[in-house]
Parts: sequence; structure tokens; C-alpha cells
Amino acid sequence: MSGTSDKEFYKLFGYITIFIILLAIIITILSKVFASSVTNDNYDTVKEKATEERLLSSEKINLASNPTFKTEVIEVSSTKSGKDIYNSVCMSCHMSGAAGAPITGKVDQWSERIAKGSDTLYNNAINGIGVMPAKGGLMSLSDDDVKLAVDYMIDQSK
Repeated sequence: MSGTSDKEFYKLFGYITIFIILLAIIITILSKVFASSVTNDNYDTVKEKATEERLLSSEKINLASNPTFKTEVIEVSSTKSGKDIYNSVCMSCHMSGAAGAPITGKVDQWSERIAKGSDTLYNNAINGIGVMPAKGGLMSLSDDDVKLAVDYMIDQSK
């Protein structure tokens, strides 16, 4: 039976240990070289812009269309129709029924609400009700814009 002696084992173990240590040193040196060569010239600009976006007034963030905050501002002109406003702001919740919103076009979900009268619906949409934020989360909408969107949903749900 041919086996290795303890002396040969320790010699081989020493070589492997030295190889691993040298490999670790080479990897450390290479990582420092490559890490120091990478720079982000516009890091400060990007960081400053991200900070400004986080500090924007909540009136410019549409919370209704997504449970996570959106960073873009949705502008709705008063010259748009109720359908345009609905498509821009209201549709995401009132098409899917998110958070219990009545689905536009489903008469059974709207009949009790419509029976309470337009003024109640306008008030709820403008000031918020339940989980729905005021003006669907887009505070830049005028009351008349909200009323146009409510009228559109009522017409679609009769």
C-alpha cells in the first residue's frame, strides 16, 4: 500500500495554503485598482434631483393611481372632458375596483351611490371618502374637474 508520509502531506498543504493566500492578495489588489477607476461624475446632481423629488408637495403626486408614490406630476387641463380626467386620474381604481372603489359601468355598485344624489358624490370625490383620497389624490384638480369626472362615471354606470 502506497501512501503519503506526513512530511509530504504538510509540504503539499503548505503549497496550497500559500497559493490561496497569494490568490486572495491578488484579488484584493485588483479590486482596489478597478474600484478606484470607477467614478460617477454626476452623482451629486442625481442625488440632489432625487432629494428634490422626494420633497415635492404631496399635492403634485397622484396617489390614487398607484399605491406607491409616483414622482411625475400629472397635469389635467380644465379644458379636458370628464372622460379625459377619468382616464388620467380615476380609471386605475374605478376600473379594477382597487380598495373597494365602485367599478365604472357596474350598475349594481353605483345605484345606491347615485340614489344619494350628485352633490353627495361630488362632495365625496372632492373631499375623499374611505380609502379614496381627496380629488383622487391629485390636488391640482379643480372642483369642476372632479365634478366632470364624477358625471362621466355616473353616465357610464346608469
